Amino acid sequence: MPQPLTQRRYEPIHRQNLFADVPWDGEGDETGLAHRSFWRPENARMGATLWELRPGAPGMRMHMHYGGEEMFFVLSGRPVWRNLEGEEELAPGDFVFCPEGRAGVHAFSNPHDEPARILGMSAGSFPDVVAYPEHNYAWVATRDPDLADGADPGIIARFDFRMDQPDDRVS
Repeated sequence: MPQPLTQRRYEPIHRQNLFADVPWDGEGDETGLAHRSFWRPENARMGATLWELRPGAPGMRMHMHYGGEEMFFVLSGRPVWRNLEGEEELAPGDFVFCPEGRAGVHAFSNPHDEPARILGMSAGSFPDVVAYPEHNYAWVATRDPDLADGADPGIIARFDFRMDQPDDRVS
């Protein structure tokens, strides 16, 4: 449970540059994605990640969060945004918002010959459930997947999930 705002203590501001030429935090050969997560205080609910979709990137699996909202700003390139209603090519300056739950299901890809960059910002907390409706599974996590040494291991578990069942139904 997050601390009340009056009890939160944040560290001093850490300046980072979105356009700095520093190594990626992670790269996926299969997805064609690279990402860089930006520093945030331990108690913060807001987060930001710079995504690069390499040329021809199939991108991420369609997914949704039960525990967070996301918004994405296209910085460069022409990524394709997909939801359950279809897909749309985006352009620099475009913005999409993904609410929590089924209404926020989304994925990005890049079928073009130039890279695309997207700044993703999220507000959420743990526990979080990330569901992948095209693959009929979901993950529940009570902590960040990148576990610090000595930290509480929490719970990260996979379970069956189907979009054609109500949210409260166990399969």
